[in-house]
Amino acid sequence: MKIRNTALAAILGLTIAVQASASGPYQIVGTTESRTGNLVRTEYTIKVGSHPLDRFRMVRLVKNGNPSALRGSILLLPPLGPTYPFYEQRDENGGVGTAMTEFFALRGFDVYGYAPRMEGLPAGTCEAGLLDCSVMAGWNLASMVDDIAFIRSQIELLHPGTKIVAGGASLGGMLAVAVANAHPDDYDGIIVWEGMLYSQDPQVLALNQGYCAALEAQIAAGAVYDGVGTNVFREVAKQARLSPTGLTPIPLFPPFLTSHQVMVLLLSTPSPGPISMPVPDYIQMNGSLAEDRLFFASEPRIFENVIGQFNSYSPNPLVRDISCSLAGVETAYTSNLGSYTGAVLVIGGGRGFGSHMEDQIARFSGTADKTVLIKPQFGHIDHFMTKHHRNFVEKPIFDWATRVFGKD
Repeated sequence: MKIRNTALAAILGLTIAVQASASGPYQIVGTTESRTGNLVRTEYTIKVGSHPLDRFRMVRLVKNGNPSALRGSILLLPPLGPTYPFYEQRDENGGVGTAMTEFFALRGFDVYGYAPRMEGLPAGTCEAGLLDCSVMAGWNLASMVDDIAFIRSQIELLHPGTKIVAGGASLGGMLAVAVANAHPDDYDGIIVWEGMLYSQDPQVLALNQGYCAALEAQIAAGAVYDGVGTNVFREVAKQARLSPTGLTPIPLFPPFLTSHQVMVLLLSTPSPGPISMPVPDYIQMNGSLAEDRLFFASEPRIFENVIGQFNSYSPNPLVRDISCSLAGVETAYTSNLGSYTGAVLVIGGGRGFGSHMEDQIARFSGTADKTVLIKPQFGHIDHFMTKHHRNFVEKPIFDWATRVFGKD
């Protein structure tokens, strides 16, 4: 692999400072390029305003060759836990081409990604005062929509005239809804993969009204981040890998359970919380505590994803916007969905958001191009965690995007 800093691109990027509606001027302050075979990966560091933590990454992966031969651009938006590295995770013992990003780039798509501001902050640094994390008070859905708008402008500069589809898993699907609502003319298609911001279901509304009120109270009291939730997931996965048959050392769980049973419990049993259960009967992955197994997920994929990629912090204002949208309290991110006329691809699990997405789908009244793929047995993230993820994620997106871009 060859790595080099592309100074010229960084200098040029500094001339493209964009004033976002809520987030201040955007500046590209660093660019790094690497090559693996015939794939070129370029990573841009983008600074927003004056605070040192207000920065994020834009990533581009493209097959080296003639840009005019590219099918179109796919902008992958991050989930909340592992954010953008989620899409770069390769199969166990898999080589180049087994990551989602590589799958699409090798097939002629111009692949972009958004790695948000909370990515990579070391655990404990906010609590210890080593970082000024008060800036997270402004890290909400609106700030992410602004960041994505900047990335969208850069795609247009790097690949003029390209058709663009945007979306992703979980938070990435919610962001796809939010950007379609804010900028309905900017995207030829959106991918809403297990992401939801709107419902009229009384159970969903009631559940999230409680979460919404609790989060608003926390933010009002100055608690602008959660440094516990994702770290619990990481520690549970660590113990399950290190000592699966040993009794759990984590005091949050019954002490008579093994570490492996705790992982199955956490992932496959509905539990209260705006992230762990945003809709009734919601689970991360389908499985059985009694049988001590997950039905579809590959455990090596789980360990790599959760232990190696999960972030240490979740901004409470971001989670507040999600819960309050699902509660019907916040309408800013879904009120204009009828103006969107592009294609919509919905991927859902029957034990995730999938069985509750009808109301949100109906909000896209401006388009008749809606493809809905629901896997009734899957939990929230089983599509990606199964060894057969190609059949449930990459291939459906490939077929849909090829049709949207109009190229074989």
